[in-house]
Amino acid sequence: MNAIETLAAEIGQFELTPGLRGLPIGTRVTNAAAVNGAGWHPADGAMSLPLLSLDLKTYADNKAAMFAVCWAFGCEIAPHAKTPMSPVLARDLVESGAWGVSVADLRQAEVMLRHGLRKLLIANEIGGHAAARRLARLLSAYPQADMHLFVDSTDLVAGLAEAWQEDAGLPPLKLLVEIGCGRGGVNSNAELDRLLAAIAALDEKRIVLTGIAAYEGTANRSVEAELLANLEDLFSRVAFGLKAVRQVVGGGRPLILSMGGSSLFDHVITRCRSILDGDGAAVLLLRSGACFFSDNGPIRARLDAIVERGLLGPEIGRRIAGAFEPTLRLWAEVLSLNGPDDAICGVGMRDAAHDQGPPTPLALWRDGKRLATLGAGAVVTKLNDQHAFVHVPGQAVALGDVVEFGINHPCTTIDKHDVIFGLDEQGAVSVVLRTFFG
Repeated sequence: MNAIETLAAEIGQFELTPGLRGLPIGTRVTNAAAVNGAGWHPADGAMSLPLLSLDLKTYADNKAAMFAVCWAFGCEIAPHAKTPMSPVLARDLVESGAWGVSVADLRQAEVMLRHGLRKLLIANEIGGHAAARRLARLLSAYPQADMHLFVDSTDLVAGLAEAWQEDAGLPPLKLLVEIGCGRGGVNSNAELDRLLAAIAALDEKRIVLTGIAAYEGTANRSVEAELLANLEDLFSRVAFGLKAVRQVVGGGRPLILSMGGSSLFDHVITRCRSILDGDGAAVLLLRSGACFFSDNGPIRARLDAIVERGLLGPEIGRRIAGAFEPTLRLWAEVLSLNGPDDAICGVGMRDAAHDQGPPTPLALWRDGKRLATLGAGAVVTKLNDQHAFVHVPGQAVALGDVVEFGINHPCTTIDKHDVIFGLDEQGAVSVVLRTFFG
């Protein structure tokens, strides 16, 4: 078994119940750990379509490439688990060398803690006093948790202090002050000063100031001059913020500078180097998540842009250019024909992301065999709830054929699926991964 299959057998077992997407009708396999060798293939006509698959070899290659970038520049990475919400994949990333994992909220944190992950970064503000009490209740069940949390308000700090004062058994809570850039975060030096003063007044053995954080993705613009101006403003405030935190905690203590690091990780790495050098005891912690999966649209285009900018040097540029291939596929059957070049497939907005473009038709399968690779002329012209209208010029499509689609935006595709079918190098299902989007 490969690493994913081994972890799935350890922490990812669950009952395969009728109604899950992709399961062959009347399947007698009742446990996800028992599918390896069952001979399932998305295009063989036995599995229920539509379904979502993950190419395990490509995922492993993308993982190796992203870690290579991090290690080359001395970065750590806490991959954002909100993309797949799969504890098995999260554990795999940690066991492959990730610092820990990032999550978006308390529910996601509970999922990861329940599956044995202990080092978490909640890469978001969580709310006020009620949220602080919910966090305290969660961590009371996991006293070994190493929990880090974004903060941007004195109200939340007060709520956390109150909750931690009431329960001496809670683990230490580690705070990162978020520097604002179009969403949460402090947006002025005065706000920063008030927040740092509130944290400094707490018992530092129980609630610890561990660094700063920001999300640079909201600075992205199609006009380069606007992008660069936004980044200059953000990183000047990040530099100021880290110095301010250092003044509060004193010299020598390790600090974290956490950035998103998905589509602009070249700018993040290069701009943070001088900031980190000026501190001497801080580390850059990226939170990239979608890059491990890539896509057939915007993410791949942004990675190509990183290569073109060349900020990370030619060797890393070649590594990026040769990796980060799309790992996810949607598979759907041709339900009806609308003429010689147009088919209606059984996949729609309930199954696929459409916020950054519709799925991309990639290949045509018949009777479990690849019939044709579809070129640029093959497009989805319209999506309904459960139907895709596919224009396939010059290709004799038949009723019952299976179309293999690439996706645009993994985050808003995976969240529509309870399970992901992991495919081996022969394209057969070797593992079923449960997702936890709620």
